[in-house]
Amino acid sequence: MPALALRTWLITLLLSGLALLPRVVGLDDFYTTDEAYFWQGRVERFSNALTMRDWAATNQTGHPGVTTMWLGALGRRLASERGVPPAAQGAGALLLAYLRTPLAIFNALAVGLGYLLLRKLLPPRTALLGALLWATSPFLIAHSRLLHLDALLTSFTTLSLLCLLVATAPRPTGQRRLFTLAAAGLCGGLALLTKAPALLLLPLTGLLLLAAEVRAGRWELRALLGALGRASAALALWLSMAALVFVALWPAMWVHPLAALGAVVGEVLDNGTQPHNAGNFFLGQPVADPGWSFYLAVIVWRGEAVTLLGLVALLVGSGYKLVSGRRTAADPDASAREHWTVAALTVFAALFTLAITLLAKKFDRYLLPIWPTLQILGAVGLLMSAQAFRALTLAAPVRRALTWVGTGGVLAAILLAPLISRTYYLAAYNPLLGGGAPAQGVLLVGWGEGLEQVGAWLSARPDLRRGAVLSWIPETLTPFVPPEVPVYDLDSDTVLKSANYAVVYTSVASRDTRLVAESYALQTPPLFTLRVQGVTYATVHQLPRPFTTSVNAVFSGVHLRGYSSQLRGATLVITPSWDIQLDRAGGVFSFVHVLNERGERVAQLDAVLDEGLFSEWRAGQQFGTALPLALPADLPAGTYQVVMGLYTQPDGARLPLWQGEPLPEALAGPHALRLLSFRVSADGRREVLAP
Repeated sequence: MPALALRTWLITLLLSGLALLPRVVGLDDFYTTDEAYFWQGRVERFSNALTMRDWAATNQTGHPGVTTMWLGALGRRLASERGVPPAAQGAGALLLAYLRTPLAIFNALAVGLGYLLLRKLLPPRTALLGALLWATSPFLIAHSRLLHLDALLTSFTTLSLLCLLVATAPRPTGQRRLFTLAAAGLCGGLALLTKAPALLLLPLTGLLLLAAEVRAGRWELRALLGALGRASAALALWLSMAALVFVALWPAMWVHPLAALGAVVGEVLDNGTQPHNAGNFFLGQPVADPGWSFYLAVIVWRGEAVTLLGLVALLVGSGYKLVSGRRTAADPDASAREHWTVAALTVFAALFTLAITLLAKKFDRYLLPIWPTLQILGAVGLLMSAQAFRALTLAAPVRRALTWVGTGGVLAAILLAPLISRTYYLAAYNPLLGGGAPAQGVLLVGWGEGLEQVGAWLSARPDLRRGAVLSWIPETLTPFVPPEVPVYDLDSDTVLKSANYAVVYTSVASRDTRLVAESYALQTPPLFTLRVQGVTYATVHQLPRPFTTSVNAVFSGVHLRGYSSQLRGATLVITPSWDIQLDRAGGVFSFVHVLNERGERVAQLDAVLDEGLFSEWRAGQQFGTALPLALPADLPAGTYQVVMGLYTQPDGARLPLWQGEPLPEALAGPHALRLLSFRVSADGRREVLAP
């Protein structure tokens, strides 16, 4: 094997490994909303349809998502062979990690394949830098790790485009490479099997094929007609390969092709053209459609610093060379190929961005298919600016020193980006603009990431099992809490359910679509706030304990909201609703005394406020342990008062009553509060009196 070829393959292997590592490590992290609600179930049903040979049932969604489901089915098979049980509450994301793995591996291998194609289009250093940026982009890594569509669409679309450029790039013989054109169609078919935006490849492919034919030809009618005929024949080959793959890999096309194609058309018309049903968020405001500037903001905020600097360099410093099309004397064909590649990639990025901007439904991930293109163009800009720097009149030692410093800085920025972001790559935003903290005021952040940490925090709470948990997008939290703890949706239909904790997720709260439920959860300050790389993802609140009689008294920062009472035979059950307003030490006791008409104590109960579960209390904690107070069976007829107060051990000092009207100290001691009265009749009947 020639040394050059060996070096190329070694670089390809290293790039693939560099891309693979961040894409496959720690895949059992969190569920995104779409994985929890849609894709895990779709993969299961697709797998079952294949097993049962129910080909029509492989039509699961109009996306159509077939490549995602095929790869997910492979991951599901691997999980089954290793004895991984189906995902269940409290099981975490272990099964999801298996489902994600084949997608992550393919998306990493696409980087290596892309590098080999770029070697045929660009100078070796430019191809290497472009592939390196592609491999390490946190935005690409984030989506390449998921059981979803957009990263696969990106990989197939980019490979199809690069194969097409290799097939149409200028070369001395002027001949087109049919093999790479067929490969472009194959990748195009896989892109079409993934998601409907791949339909943009059809007009783009036709445009590039026609442009390649007329690029150096004559403009007479006969010549133009000949070019159109050759471009049409080439497009027919591309379409044939795409159609072959599309039909061969989607079994629903074998039995009900019209239904399958109709689902795709319906998805485009009914889903893509309408705003998201949960709304959106842009520039600090909840909106339905963020408008024309949204994807420009995505490029700026999601873009990597090095790539954006390269794009600026390409735009500002290299405009004349791109427009003029000047070629180097050493290799004019290589210069023409680079010019053709840059122009075609620029057209693709612009047309794709324009097309999805026209749709009302917008998310940052919808722009992902142009991301490798931006990395490649950024690499061109960086190396062209480096070439311009070398042309400056500087002393050789100074030039060498500055070159080493610049190269080292660029490589450090490229390699550090995924290291800093791991494994929360979805939280990566442009560090030149301040990163995640300001980004969450511009773009919608949060897609389920972080709820595994919320689940871990909740699972460590000793009082978690005292009630249900309310949460936005509950299916993304359910796998990370114990199975006996129910998780309900935090919306206006469930706020009346008896619940213990509530989780408010940023991406839902910022859209202002369910204000009633949100205000219900925000009655208390957060006990836990999850921030990652400056992004506030979620807050956890403990919900007030229910009560029937309002009190609104405060004992040294311990708020008694109210209480409920019930006579059960000879037992008076009082259930207080305590609200901790200040951080403080735990170990506080409550006392309940029953006083007769002469002020004599006839019954009492003392209990730790929190049942001894917490040594330290945080503002926002809520307690509500029922206090069963046994009443003497021989209570004489009369009216009795029930009083309450708080004290600490071991000194027995009572907590001062900051708010509320205390009983006379001579009657009940200091800082005691009257709760209720009850009457014992002459025949022994007992009834609680109205306040």
